[in-house]
Parts: sequence; structure tokens; C-alpha cells
Amino acid sequence: MAINSEGIEGTFNEGVGKVEGKIGSVLGDTQTQAEGKVTELKGKAEQAIGKGKEIYEKATDTVREYADKAPEQIREAREKAARAAEEATTKARHAVQEQPIAVLAGGIALGFVVGWLVSGRKD
Repeated sequence: MAINSEGIEGTFNEGVGKVEGKIGSVLGDTQTQAEGKVTELKGKAEQAIGKGKEIYEKATDTVREYADKAPEQIREAREKAARAAEEATTKARHAVQEQPIAVLAGGIALGFVVGWLVSGRKD
């Protein structure tokens, strides 16, 4: 991360403004007091801008990290889904081979239930 020049400059200006304000107060010079307050407030504003830039840079870095990781995570999810589908296919194939009559009866029963639901049965 780059050095935050606004934050450093803001801290400096805030300190200078406080000193300038104190000098004006000691001397009874209201103009110097006012200029000191303006410089102090300018410093605080610069610090706020610097903090905002830091937050923006951190957010940008975080988004960039997620974007860099996304393709790998998608690939892993695709592979996991493919493995799960392969396992389900193997289990279904095994069930059909082991108990073909039970699977056929289950399919027929499921067909009747779906047909009954879709038909909008009238009383």
C-alpha cells in the first residue's frame, strides 16, 4: 500500500493550526487565531480524505483477491458437482440392476402421483 500523503500532511497541518491558534490566543490576535483554526480544520479534512483513500484501497484489494480466487472456486465446485452426479448415477444404476421390479413399480407410482397433481383433480 502506498504512503498516505494526505494523512501525513493533514496531521502536520492540524498541528500547525493548533500552534498557530495558540500563538494568536496568547498574542490576542484574533486573525491569527482564526487562521490557525482554518489550518487545523484543513488538516482534519486532509486526514479524512487520506482515511477514505485507505479504505478504498483496502476494498479494492479485497475485491481483486475475490476475483482472482473465483475461477478456482468455480472449477472446484464444478468438479464436486460432477463427482456427486457420477455417484448418484452409479447408485441409481446399481439399484436398477439389483431390484428392477421395485424401481419400475416406484417409477409407475411416481408417474401416477405426478399425473394426479398436474391434472388439477376436480372433486
